[in-house]
Parts: sequence; C-alpha cells; structure tokens
Amino acid sequence: MPAISRASPAPQLPVIPARALTVSITDFGALPDGATDNARAIQKAIKSVSGKGGCVTIPAGVFLSGPIQLASHVELRLEKSATLRLLPFSKSYPQANGRCVSFITAQNCTDITISGEGAIDGQGAPWWPAARANQITSRPQLIALDECERVLFENFKTLNPPNTHFSLRFCKDVTIRGLTLRAPGDSHNTDGINFSGKNYLIENCDISTGDDNIVINGSLKRGMTPPMSGNIVVRHCAFGEGHGMSIGSYTSAGVSGLLVEDCAFNGTACAIRMKSARERGGLVENLVYRNLTVKNVGKPVFISSYYPKEPKTPGLDKTTAADATAAKPQWRNILIENLAVTDSPNSIIIWGIPELPITGVTIRNATFATQEGAVVNNAAKILFDNVRITSAKTPPLRTFQANVETTPKL
Repeated sequence: MPAISRASPAPQLPVIPARALTVSITDFGALPDGATDNARAIQKAIKSVSGKGGCVTIPAGVFLSGPIQLASHVELRLEKSATLRLLPFSKSYPQANGRCVSFITAQNCTDITISGEGAIDGQGAPWWPAARANQITSRPQLIALDECERVLFENFKTLNPPNTHFSLRFCKDVTIRGLTLRAPGDSHNTDGINFSGKNYLIENCDISTGDDNIVINGSLKRGMTPPMSGNIVVRHCAFGEGHGMSIGSYTSAGVSGLLVEDCAFNGTACAIRMKSARERGGLVENLVYRNLTVKNVGKPVFISSYYPKEPKTPGLDKTTAADATAAKPQWRNILIENLAVTDSPNSIIIWGIPELPITGVTIRNATFATQEGAVVNNAAKILFDNVRITSAKTPPLRTFQANVETTPKL
C-alpha cells in the first residue's frame, strides 16, 4: 500500500517578521494607468523591505510592469480590484541569455508570499499563435521560482500567461491555496502549476487552462539525488479545461509520495494522467488518488510509458530488456479508489513497455459509464476491486501481455 496518507507532514509556511514594514508600490511612484511600466517602482518597493522583511502592497487599479524579482522574507499582496499586468507582446520584450525573462521570479530565496484578492494578468493571447507558428523561440512564464523554500501562494487569480502560470523548480515547502487560474482551453502550453521538489500542499484551487492543470516533474538536476519530487498533497481542487492532474513526461529523477483527494474534473482531457517514455523515464511510486468525481473527461485514468503517443497496437513494439538501454519509466504501488466517472469516451488505459511492465496498480470502488472499456497492456499485478465498467462500444476489459485480477469479474 502506498506510504503517503492524510498524516503526511504539512509544508513549513513562510516566516515574515511580526513587525515587518508594509509599503505600497505607489509610495515609490507606481501609476495605476495601465500604460506606465512600473517595474522599477515595484522593484524599489521590494528592495526597501527586503533587508528585515516586509510586505509590498499593490492597491486597486491596473499596474503594467515588466519583469520583477522577489526577495526573501517578502510578501507581495494584491489588494482587492488590483491587477498586476505583464508588458504586452513585442519584439522589445526584456530578454536575458537569448530568452524572454519571466514576469515574477525568485531564485535561492526563502520565506516568500504572494497573496490577496487581486489578479496577475499575463496578456498572453498574442504570444500563443506566434509560438505555434515557430515565430518566437521563448515566452515568459508568469511566476517562476527556482530552488526556493517556504513559499505561500494564496487567494489571488492568474490570467492568460504567455507560457506557464506557475513554474516551480526544485522548491521545498510550498503551500498553494485558494487560487483561480484561467486561460482558454486552446491556449498554447499554459500549464497551471508545473513543479518539482518536495513538501507541497495544493488545496482549494480552481484551474482551467490550455495544458496540464497541475503537473509534477521529476527531472534530474546535476548533483541532486533522486527522488526529487515527493510528499505532495492535492485536495479539494476543481479541474476544468486542461490536461488534468499529471505526472511527467520527464520522470528521470523520480516521484515518490503523492495524495490526490476530494477533487472534481469536468471537461478535462484527462483526470489521472501519468506519462513518460524511454530516455525520459524514472521511478514513480507510492501514489494515492481517492474520492474523485470525473465528468466529460477524455481519458479518466491514463498511465502510459509512451510519450507523446502509444504505438498503433501494443504488439508493434518488439523491444526487449536485452536490447533496451535507455532510461525507462517505472510505475508501481499506485492506489485509485472511490472514483465516479460519467459521460466520458474512455475509462482506464494502462500501457507499459514490453521490457518493463507497469506493476502494482489497484483500482477500488470505482464506476465508469463510458464509451470504451478498460485497456491494459504490458502490465502485471493489476487489481480491479469492486470496479464496474459500463461501456457502450467495447468489452469492459481488453488486455495484452497483462496480468489483471478483477473482483468481481467484469
């Protein structure tokens, strides 16, 4: 049984000094006219409190800004009716090392908070078609943190990023709660929360976007020992348009310890989504998904060792353990329970590679009202316990080189 549970320790919260200084960006000349680039004023405000720690407030109004950098022991607070808006798409957008600079960044910082009832607007619409047409080589992310500790994001809204809403790389002790993330379903690569690291709590968020709603990455970084990502809890979240609750496709550093519970999926491409491939793969284990409602979702349960797509039929891949040398995805010790799926074309897809089958997946107390039955290929120790699949077009279960126990029989 997977090791993570409700008792997993919560992330440590940021420490902002009790008598911290509070300043407004307007104290430093910021103008809410939606036209002035306020990056310099906002950066001055952050610098003014960064020594002893403090809070920088963004009052009501629309404040245009270029890229800004956060600092340790600083809270950025968006007041009600405040909008912090990224500079518009242009050839003169700020760059560093040949790449567009992300909007709000921090690196090797501790004790960071972004909070409030306002919004952060990426003005991303002009960037998306340019990226699809390969007219640009990079796009800014909305919020990008690298190797930061004790981070809190709370209550604000993010809109239309040129690229990802949140990119959090190798961070530790991160709490994300009460956020609303929005971008059109056809927007390009607008992942909601894209992260790696340890000790994450994501709760009470509403995410509808153009790529993975939430995605855990397990990419290796030189000098770091896997598993890189673990002790992660996602609960009480609503998933709208997007690709679902995802892991991968890069899993080389591994993921160990995930609990997803009490979440709703409506209109997502997938609900539970795990994806990797040879040359990207690593060990992913000890995962629990429970108490999920899934409606009008393309692939409610999807675990695949192929990316971006599987072979037309499983028998086409003749690779053996003897001749496969690439890093391989490993999926094991996964529990999915108390799952209700309706109005969806597919039900369960578990598709391993022949030289390394997916193993140790239990699906328990689940109902599927779908067009297609379950497909399990190249897998072992798969248990369907009290699983009911009502499939309109195909048998409830099809397998290829797979060991599946069903209780009762499908």
